Amino acid sequence: MTVQQSTPMTPLRARMITDMSARNLGPASQTSHLRACKRFAAWLGRSPETAAPDDVRDFQRHLMESGTSICTRNQTMTG
Repeated sequence: MTVQQSTPMTPLRARMITDMSARNLGPASQTSHLRACKRFAAWLGRSPETAAPDDVRDFQRHLMESGTSICTRNQTMTG
């Protein structure tokens, strides 16, 4: 299964797709996870591959403080 590509394929993205395919995640789940990673990268301002645990906690706090619902926060953090 292949996820449609509208973003250049980075090594991290390729690894994520390979891992998600190995876990038999469907196309919608893969798209959701990739979108969550892209959202985190945009907030972080750099590759998520360079993120530290504190960055992840700060992003969770950002989602909470910006009024993101618990369902969306959980979905985003799962991705």
